[in-house]
Amino acid sequence: MAKCGACHKKGGKAAPVNPADKAGRVWEKYFKRNRHRVDISKNISTEELSRIINYLKGHAADSDQPAAAVIPR
Repeated sequence: MAKCGACHKKGGKAAPVNPADKAGRVWEKYFKRNRHRVDISKNISTEELSRIINYLKGHAADSDQPAAAVIPR
């Protein structure tokens, strides 16, 4: 998640992300449909992306713990 926090932070190149802003299925579709504005495939491996998606889904609006999400700064 540190790689995400490099851009997705207050004052960063990209808007801060709150996993609880979307349902888990929406996060999954977001990456499956390659909606990320920047090509992250050069910096994030398939395994890392899988962990990121699992994190987002685990803290999504429809998860058991949406308030516990933190994107590292």
